[in-house]
Amino acid sequence: MRRPEHRLLLAAALAVLAASIATAAMAAGPPYPSPVSGQRVDDTADVLSGATEAQAEAIIQRIEERSAAQVVVYTQVKPDSNTEAAAEADARALIDQWEIGRKGFDDSMVVFLDLDESRCHGQAQLYAGSGFRAAFMTDADRQSVFDNEMVPHLRDCDMDGAVLAALDAADQATTPENAGRLEFARQLNAVLGFGGILLGALLIVWWLWNWLRFGRDPVYTDDASIYMPAPPAQLTPATAALIMEGRATRRALTTALLDLASRGELAFRHDAGILGFGAKVGLQVTQPDEKDVHQQLIRRSPLGPAEKSALEKLSDLAATHPDNYIEPTDLLDFGKSVGDFNDRLENGAVAGGWYGRKPSSVINRWRALGISELVVAGGAFWAAIQLPSDGLTVAAIGLGVAGAATLFGSQWMPAVTQTGSMVRAWLFAYRRTLQKTLEQSRSMDEVVASKAVPWVETPDQALVWGVALGLHRDVERVLERTAEDDRKGLAATVWYPAWYASGSGGGGGGSAGGGGGLMAGSAIPSFGGMFAALGTIGNSPSSSGGFGGGGSSGGGGAGGSF
Repeated sequence: MRRPEHRLLLAAALAVLAASIATAAMAAGPPYPSPVSGQRVDDTADVLSGATEAQAEAIIQRIEERSAAQVVVYTQVKPDSNTEAAAEADARALIDQWEIGRKGFDDSMVVFLDLDESRCHGQAQLYAGSGFRAAFMTDADRQSVFDNEMVPHLRDCDMDGAVLAALDAADQATTPENAGRLEFARQLNAVLGFGGILLGALLIVWWLWNWLRFGRDPVYTDDASIYMPAPPAQLTPATAALIMEGRATRRALTTALLDLASRGELAFRHDAGILGFGAKVGLQVTQPDEKDVHQQLIRRSPLGPAEKSALEKLSDLAATHPDNYIEPTDLLDFGKSVGDFNDRLENGAVAGGWYGRKPSSVINRWRALGISELVVAGGAFWAAIQLPSDGLTVAAIGLGVAGAATLFGSQWMPAVTQTGSMVRAWLFAYRRTLQKTLEQSRSMDEVVASKAVPWVETPDQALVWGVALGLHRDVERVLERTAEDDRKGLAATVWYPAWYASGSGGGGGGSAGGGGGLMAGSAIPSFGGMFAALGTIGNSPSSSGGFGGGGSSGGGGAGGSF
């Protein structure tokens, strides 16, 4: 009779053991059961004695009272977590789910045991939040505690001794001095973050304020009925291009060269290249024809300082070449003088009272400020990565946005004066009138004859001012219509720019008929190619019960198997 009783007792014991193991396995997280208020030790694996749990709670309470850091002990039976990485992930998930550690400080540490069915072997982790590892125990410190103080206990299946050894080490590390250092560092981090955002916003507002005060152009009424007097004598076509675009651009230089050509000072020779590839333009310095009526009319308006400087540079360059002709490759040397041309052009606009300051100096000053802000932002971001500091990262982003806004907005900082605003309105009125006239004309002679813009007296002058006002496409179309009429024999005489030659040949001045001549290679020139080639001149050579809302972000694990 006793043998069946023994069998029943053994079966019952095995059932209880299996149920216990099953219950522990079912409790394995993540996800984890909700934390119990006021409890910091959760022994779901049932491997700690009651005395150890009480002693551990006391140590943890001392740590929290002294440093505000939050420490938790958690054990579970989880055979699947049989690697260091898996145990670290479990510990990190516990911190995130329970929000252990103060939010913004991340001063948390978990003594975490992942055990197999024997409850004597498994993985142990001393996982710390970023604040705890920075202020109290580094990864190396915690790894040393595991290797030297916990492992001897764990190998003997002494879970009580292992847990208490880890807590004693944490107790010794969480000094008030280290806690104060952490609090100061995290407060400074927050100040840097919000301060950086505020500073970036203030820099953008400061740029906007300066634009409103100094960069915004005066408002001058511009409509179709505006009165259009002739431009001031000192307003050259190139200066007009500068005022319209707000800065010295390639259009201003091209306009100046066309202005010189219309006066008989220059002639251009277009080299189409092989099969149309690599098209370039050469330049010849010529002598004006004193008997040319058109040139006489144009030369009544004086050249500006910038145009004179460009002519001098080209003349010096041409003096070293036969027939004063500068090959396209040699013309690249003129690119070194473009900066001086732009500087003189802007000085002329300031002297004329149309700008208070040189546009380039205003743009460069604000660009330098924007670049400086971006450099500081880059340095702050590098420092944020090295520390690390998310507050400094936010500050770097704020400064970077401000720097980008300042750099991008620098192009709108130059402002015309009240007189400049009036002249700009005139120029836009000229543009509207000239554009409508060009649309209705089949030749540049018709543009002049229409008297829509009375002070434009020659076809060359109409072409130059058309380019200055941004109407080069409209001028191209008029010249193409002229070429079409010439090809069909519908026009007795036609005007082509005689100072532009397609192919080999020299330069002249004034006008030319449709028979070819200087338009060598074809009587019908390619005007689109002409303007495209002229645009290349000036190119330079290439050259308390609960937890505080913390998380595991930025934390680190220490531990291993046993």
